[in-house]
Amino acid sequence: MNRKWMTAALAAVLLAGCTGTQPAQENTETNEEPTETAAVSAEGLKILTPQQAPALSLLPVIVEGKNTVDYAINGAEDLKAAFISPNPEYDVIIAPTNLGVQLAAAGKTGYKLLGIVDWGNLYIVGNEEADLEGDGTGIAYFGQDSVPGLVFAKAFPQLTANAKVFNSASEAQADLMAGHVNAALLAEPLATATVGKSEGKLKILANVQEAWGGEGFPMAAMFVKGDTYEANKAMYDSMLSVMKEYAESVNPDDPSKLIEDINAAGLENLGLPSAEVVAKCYNRMNVKIAKAADAKQAVADFMAVWNVTDIDAAFAE
Repeated sequence: MNRKWMTAALAAVLLAGCTGTQPAQENTETNEEPTETAAVSAEGLKILTPQQAPALSLLPVIVEGKNTVDYAINGAEDLKAAFISPNPEYDVIIAPTNLGVQLAAAGKTGYKLLGIVDWGNLYIVGNEEADLEGDGTGIAYFGQDSVPGLVFAKAFPQLTANAKVFNSASEAQADLMAGHVNAALLAEPLATATVGKSEGKLKILANVQEAWGGEGFPMAAMFVKGDTYEANKAMYDSMLSVMKEYAESVNPDDPSKLIEDINAAGLENLGLPSAEVVAKCYNRMNVKIAKAADAKQAVADFMAVWNVTDIDAAFAE
């Protein structure tokens, strides 16, 4: 399987002599009251992530360099193989929420949903808002049977009847830039790059996440190995907290730290255009971290698109 590797320091001590995949030691002092386990650094983990927006959620972990991060160059193919492997090699998998939850709910993987890391990055780019008031004629979208197309159809059902459908966002972008359509569904950061290339002729017409409702939809999530999570909750929770704090600390008025970290992680690894373009649209990429247990209704609403309703078994408890 073709993947880019970022190799970092491994096998660091995590909890009183325990490694990242070994159970934490219990307090054996009989004269002390049990105390809550303190947060510990996530070190020595093996992590798999898709490229682009979901990978940005891992920026602080990647830059810290204490774990090994693999990039799923072949997308869902690599991710599904990792989920269902009889000998799981990853401690953490960042993946499309629908993929991991479907497998976990059906008992086809031992990985469990711990956190949501991205809430959608889809936008309609075009000429005039009036193009969104018709029946979809002159509009292009992509991924008819995957997340982008299904979310678009739910958020803008009136636009799908006569819209042009493409397999990829780049194909939809090319049709828009060639003037064959007046608007197109694109994902960030491609949406911002397209607006920039148009020299003022195009603009972002609609935020698909807002049309969906609430904060958006749980596009990507963090899954952990179920058989090691229970003994290492503090470590995994600490990792999620670091990711959350970083995402909330990004300052759109001064994105210098974000640009520095993106370049340090490597644009080729992340599958992103220039760090400067990403910095312009970081907020629209919706990298927001939340405990999955606190977003069960949002996950349930999202999974209903695939007619998956019994999802309790998918969550890490």
